[in-house]
Amino acid sequence: MRKYVAAIGVVSLLAGCAVSIPSQQGQGGDSPPRGLVGPSPVTRALVDLSKRAKGKVLLHHVDDEGQTYRWTTRLKMGTSFRLDVDCVEASGTMIVRIGKSQLPHQCSARPGGVRFSTIPDKAAVRSIQVEAPKGAKWAILIWKPPQS
Repeated sequence: MRKYVAAIGVVSLLAGCAVSIPSQQGQGGDSPPRGLVGPSPVTRALVDLSKRAKGKVLLHHVDDEGQTYRWTTRLKMGTSFRLDVDCVEASGTMIVRIGKSQLPHQCSARPGGVRFSTIPDKAAVRSIQVEAPKGAKWAILIWKPPQS
C-alpha cells in the first residue's frame, strides 16, 4: 500500500511541475525575453540638414512623421555633390541609392554625410531611392559645393 501511495504522490508532483506558468510580460508574446531586448532607438529630433549646406541645394526631403519608408525621385545631378542624411526613432539601416551606388546609414546614430562623385563627367538625371526602417523619421539633403 505504501508503494501505491508513493507512486500517486510522485505522479502528482510531476504533473504539478508540468503546468505552464503565465508570462508576466502580458498577452502579446512578441516581446523578447527579459534581458535580451535590443537597443532602443534614439528619440532625438531630426537635424536640420539645410543648415549644413554651403552651396546650391539640389534636393531636400524630410519625413518627420515616420510615414514613408520607401521614397523615390529623379534629379538632374552633376559630378560632385554632397549627400547628408539623418534617421531617428528606429533601429536599422537607412539605404540611399543614387543610380547604381548604394549608401547605407545607421539610423539613430549621429547625422551622416558623404561626399560622392559620379561618372560620367556631365550632368544627368539620376534616380534617387531611399529605404528607411518602418516608423523611422528621416531626412535627406543633396547639395553642390561651391567651386573652389
